Amino acid sequence: MSDLLIHGVLWAVCLAALLASAATDVKSRIIPNRFAMAVAICGLALSIAARPHQLWAVALGAAAVFFVFGVFAHYGLVGGGDVKLIAAAAMLVPPERIPLLLLSIALAGGVLSFAYLTMGYVFRRVRFALPEPPEAGIADAEPARWVKSEYARIAAGSPVPYALAVLGGVGSYILGELPKCFSAISCSL
Repeated sequence: MSDLLIHGVLWAVCLAALLASAATDVKSRIIPNRFAMAVAICGLALSIAARPHQLWAVALGAAAVFFVFGVFAHYGLVGGGDVKLIAAAAMLVPPERIPLLLLSIALAGGVLSFAYLTMGYVFRRVRFALPEPPEAGIADAEPARWVKSEYARIAAGSPVPYALAVLGGVGSYILGELPKCFSAISCSL
């Protein structure tokens, strides 16, 4: 199996886990441990395949991220699932690029938070007439219920589903690295 195929499969699994964690976080504001674990395992596998000499530094960097964000979680600034997912995502990149990844996640989180704050402001001032969800058993019932519950969460000022920001940050990091990979410049993917 070629290195390119291995990297492609690992990144696909990682992105699928990040997408699933974002969907679950949006739906129920929970990030299951299995998704963070899948991202961490993909990160370790990518490190072993691409930079085995830096494996210890990758693990140390992820542990530092986990510790720092764990302190934030202790004071209620971020959720525990967010901490695990961000630390796992830190394992996806070379140690010297962890700050860049965290910056990408923070910027995506800022955009997401701004959108939620804006929608919350609008939703508290203007009452939208949401249609009632269809009766149980109809295929369209679940999305309609989700829209109604998300509307209520945003209007009440509930926490932002930060797994979306992690997905956006990792996605923007990948998009920033792709041109380097295609032009045979040093690529960290």
